[in-house]
Amino acid sequence: MAAMATAEQAEHAASRARNGLRRAPKPRAERAQDAKVDIGCLPRFLGYNLRRAHLCVWRKYVALIGENNIRPGLFSALVLVGSNPGIAQIELGRHLGVDKASMVALLDRLEKAGLLDRQRSTRDRRRQGIFLTNKGVDELQSLIAQVRTLERQISNRFTRAELDQFLGFLQRLYA
Repeated sequence: MAAMATAEQAEHAASRARNGLRRAPKPRAERAQDAKVDIGCLPRFLGYNLRRAHLCVWRKYVALIGENNIRPGLFSALVLVGSNPGIAQIELGRHLGVDKASMVALLDRLEKAGLLDRQRSTRDRRRQGIFLTNKGVDELQSLIAQVRTLERQISNRFTRAELDQFLGFLQRLYA
């Protein structure tokens, strides 16, 4: 009888394990306020490290340029439009990794700020070319100078060769 109860308990435990259920942990002692945090396996995960690096750069960007001004995604869009006058919305979205609906909202925001203009193509009425306005050109030049300053602050932790290699590794992820 005892063997049967043990077998049932083992089966019940195995069933719970398969379904991801575990017993509630026993109450434990309160953690010391100044205890060092063990971050476990996180340092070995690429995603965790990319996110931490992203947050670090984001905070520095916001501190330099301001949170309510042109955010990094908008900056990237301005750079692409400035470098490719008349670029189509779909091309812009593809190079930014942004879906169609989000791209429309992004362009609406930049257009409302007076930084870019959309012009209907004379060859294909479905297509709109995107251009910087004079204000957009001036704003982009100012932003590029600020972002270069930020990039120098961030990249000074690497040698030129290390930075080139690091950028190559990152670009492999989204190529």
